[in-house]
Amino acid sequence: RLQETRKKSSERSGAVLDPSRNPGQYRKIHYPKGMGPSCEFCSRKGHDASKCYKKRNKEKKQAFVSETSFCGTNQAFGVSTDCNHFLIDTAATSHFCYERDWFKNFKELKTTKALLADKKSTCEVEGIGNIDFIVQDIKGNVKITLKDVFYTPNMRRNLISGARMDIAGLKIIWSNNVMRICHSNNEYFFSAFRRDMFYIVSGYPLLDSVMYTSVDLNLIHKRLCHVNIPLIKDMCKNKSVKGLEKVNIKIDNESCIACNVGKAIRTSLKKNYVYKRVTKSVLDKVHMDLWGPAPVNSLGGSKYFLSIIDDFSRKIDVFTLKSKSEVFSIFKEYLSRVQRELGRKLKSVRTDNGLEFCHKDFETFLRNLGIKIERTSFYTPELNGIAERFNRSSMEAVRTMLQDSGLQPRFWAEALHAYVHTKNRCSHKLTEGKTPMEIWSGHKPSIRHCRAFGSLAYVYVPTVNRNKLQPKAKIGILVGYAVNRREYRVWLPKERKVVESIHVKIDETKNGVKTLFGKVKHYDYAIYQLDQNLNNDSDYRAQDEKSSSPEKPSSLDISTWIRLEKPRTKSKRIDVYYYPPSKERLRSINDVKIYCHKNKLEFDPNQFNFKPTKANTRFEEKSECHNETSSDSVDEASFVNDIFQNEIYMTEIPKTFKETQISPDKEKWNEAMSEEIKLMQNRKVWDLVEPKSNMKVLGCRWVYNIKHDEKNNVKKYKSRLVAQGFKQRPGVDFTDVFAPLVNFDIIKFLFVLLVCILGWNHYQIDVKGAYLYGNLDIPIYM
Repeated sequence: RLQETRKKSSERSGAVLDPSRNPGQYRKIHYPKGMGPSCEFCSRKGHDASKCYKKRNKEKKQAFVSETSFCGTNQAFGVSTDCNHFLIDTAATSHFCYERDWFKNFKELKTTKALLADKKSTCEVEGIGNIDFIVQDIKGNVKITLKDVFYTPNMRRNLISGARMDIAGLKIIWSNNVMRICHSNNEYFFSAFRRDMFYIVSGYPLLDSVMYTSVDLNLIHKRLCHVNIPLIKDMCKNKSVKGLEKVNIKIDNESCIACNVGKAIRTSLKKNYVYKRVTKSVLDKVHMDLWGPAPVNSLGGSKYFLSIIDDFSRKIDVFTLKSKSEVFSIFKEYLSRVQRELGRKLKSVRTDNGLEFCHKDFETFLRNLGIKIERTSFYTPELNGIAERFNRSSMEAVRTMLQDSGLQPRFWAEALHAYVHTKNRCSHKLTEGKTPMEIWSGHKPSIRHCRAFGSLAYVYVPTVNRNKLQPKAKIGILVGYAVNRREYRVWLPKERKVVESIHVKIDETKNGVKTLFGKVKHYDYAIYQLDQNLNNDSDYRAQDEKSSSPEKPSSLDISTWIRLEKPRTKSKRIDVYYYPPSKERLRSINDVKIYCHKNKLEFDPNQFNFKPTKANTRFEEKSECHNETSSDSVDEASFVNDIFQNEIYMTEIPKTFKETQISPDKEKWNEAMSEEIKLMQNRKVWDLVEPKSNMKVLGCRWVYNIKHDEKNNVKKYKSRLVAQGFKQRPGVDFTDVFAPLVNFDIIKFLFVLLVCILGWNHYQIDVKGAYLYGNLDIPIYM
């Protein structure tokens, strides 16, 4: 058994050691003791050198050392981006660096070469010197000085010799991937951290120039006038300029407050942010927006229009409004109509943050019906892009239609409705060849009835509205299509109203304005969204002033002027206005004088009469007639427009302080307000006090007026600073709710009667600021 066991063990020891290399190469062959071939490597018998175990093990060790040496050579000569790093090499006999600018006391060497670890490769050494290096250690920055450093530009790694560190009296301790370097007395110096089998020291060189010391990335950013920090990093890497050698580009310090404030931009709304069509049926979502105010009121007096667009079908509904407060009521009518028409419920509404959509009643109404409310971000109209885009395209179409037809800007609402009528019957790129009307109603619409806007039209007059000798048709201008009937809308210039009729003959070859008035005037169609301009006629006056005029005053032809008398609705007073050919409204003899002076016309006050006559004027009779016959009657400006075929821009007494600052009489109004303030200060009308919690503080406003003399000339510009008493609460801020009024005509009559009876001598005096002498029953805080 012992022999069998030894035989089995000997068979195991003679097995193949490395079957992957060459099976059978190292198979053991038994020879008698002292017999067999002799090994040339170990001088033992029984095997040759090709099967020697000692030779094989030695070759493996040498191969491992050679591979390790060449690995270090590849790291030293490979491309590296860590220009501010040093590798600690315990096998290096000297320090090596490839940065020429880091050296101090540099000396050139021409014939020196360094032998690398493989004992075959060499590296050119072009100089020697010292380097001061700042190590960025975990305990702070540490300065080290490397002496007799070889300058090797072909190397791509900076090396610190471990042997030189030992000669300098430093100790090296390894633990947990960290190499700690200490002084001879075991005092901590700095550390190196292992990365890819190498111990690396991070930091930056300490150069000779003083201006580059202790400079961080943020300071360089400020020195270069806040250029982009990534650009500075690229300049450091590419060494574009001198002076950025020691900037640590790896410090992520890009949070510059000044740049964030001064260079703030809007967020780029990419396709992921912009609204995408996701609806699957009509009334799943509607888009709403309000446009206005328009520079010119429409025929019906509208200033705004509300657009409601169905997201799925892209059907458009527009409603013209006189004020923003009508939005809520119009939307409720629209909602009840379309839900009854389609038999479906509205699911979602998308609007901007306008107050007409965000007030409490509107939101409560939508929530009670279960309708989802979608708002856009503030100052980001592109998030409501469907409605905003319609506003732009519709106004472009309106301007084009008015320009082509020659109609005045006050026809913008008629042009808008005509455009929407045809737009709903045109296909959309998202509706796959179908029109919005077909998707909405399920029936393919027809455009056979569509005619050119502004064409000449003949409207049939029923027999009940004419006698046997009157014409059977009236001439007008086509301005659109009826909403609820299959009829055309035609503007009748002579009657100044719009009529709807199906019995209309339209001549598209003739322009209505050109046929009726002889020529087409192209107006300045400024139909775009803008703020409420309080003085629209200032620009037009400036154009008139710049127009050429003769040096000597020319004669004034009063026959080209129009005189109108307009009775007031709430009083018996009748206002008299004069309209010159330049389409300005003059309400006093002083206005006429100023106008004549500006236009260098001879002024004769005897030609103008601003006193109303006993009988009503032409304008009064026609206005009454229009009120009886048509609801689309126009106002006084429309009447003058038909006479002049142009707009009239009116000037009024300013109602607010803002109006006075854009008024032609700005200086006179400012003088009046300064005089009022000075008068109150002299009379000590008010006292400055600290506000208390229980005080009711009222606002104030300016009230303006113009005082005329007996010849209707401007005598004085008056301004009064008054408190907003309507904000007081009855019973809390005051108790009396009735103020007795005085009839000054009766007082004057009784006074004159006493003068005559008693024989008094009477004088009339004017007390300046007499209203300031009154006493208040309770204090008012303004």
